[in-house]
Amino acid sequence: MNNVEMKYGFPLFSLDKSIISFKSNKIVISDIWSFWDYIIKNLNASKSHINFLLSLLEQAKHFYVTAENSPTKSKPLLYYYSFLNLSKIFISVKNSQFDRSKMYMHGLKEQHNNKFENSIIIKQKQKTNIVQVAHEVCSIFDPGLNLRDITINAKNLLRHCVGIHRAYSEIYSEPEVFVKITDSHLLRDKKILTFKAKLDCKKENIAQLTSCGYAISQVNNEIFMEESITLNGYNVPRSAYVQLSQQIKQKGIWFFIGNNGLTLYVSKSNLDRYSQESIIYMMMFYLGSITRYHPYMFDDLFSKQEQWLISEFLTTQPKQFLYLATSRVLGQNILKAYASF
Repeated sequence: MNNVEMKYGFPLFSLDKSIISFKSNKIVISDIWSFWDYIIKNLNASKSHINFLLSLLEQAKHFYVTAENSPTKSKPLLYYYSFLNLSKIFISVKNSQFDRSKMYMHGLKEQHNNKFENSIIIKQKQKTNIVQVAHEVCSIFDPGLNLRDITINAKNLLRHCVGIHRAYSEIYSEPEVFVKITDSHLLRDKKILTFKAKLDCKKENIAQLTSCGYAISQVNNEIFMEESITLNGYNVPRSAYVQLSQQIKQKGIWFFIGNNGLTLYVSKSNLDRYSQESIIYMMMFYLGSITRYHPYMFDDLFSKQEQWLISEFLTTQPKQFLYLATSRVLGQNILKAYASF
């Protein structure tokens, strides 16, 4: 087998074509807001459309910066409005247009049911003449998302939130579901292109991972996940990267951005397998709704342990959303220079 260079955002972010072309396969930036300003100004769009997107970006930045410096209970609504404006930009960039003749709605509802563990979030169905922002943006993060209404338990939604997973497992006395990918390679053997990832797990986990659809093998004491496609020829075109990336993501792969770049995981659980970005977006809507409509209930809805979990979420996940969502939309590995995550 021959090693093949991982590029075009592989294995996480590969797209058929680039929104903006960059020379490097990994983009390191210091200011994501200036970066998006650059992206928008370089879109192939009318001046009025670009100005409109820049106004959305300005609002998104203002809400985000204000949220960072606000008390914990005030953060969610500000972060949500930041993400809402960013999501309108994401949808516009992905669709190469923004139809201002249509009404744009949140596309989400929540019912707190007097306790966090009983709370539900409803992702509302796709509509024709109304843009349901939540559905459209979460479909970018989770392709194939059901077009109909989806009802999700709020607590369960956090099960696959990588950044707070250990705190989640501790609070609810649930086993950790993530298995870390410690090393990975893209290999070609004649016309077979294979993504091979070494997993940090025990042989007892093989059955769980296999039940989740992963192709698992064991070599001596090392455990690997493999995913392969057949090429049309002996070259590896961009379309092959995209096809294999989509195949891997359909099986389930999660990631966390830290000081050393991206850390990748697979999951042993068949439940609530939403992407990190969708989880953050929907959960921020839920928390923002509590802040907006029921601020007096915050301490009653969440136990002391859950208040710690929510604080961890609000401290760590907004930045994850900014960078992971940007990477997903642009099809590039976007990292922050000299950052502490």
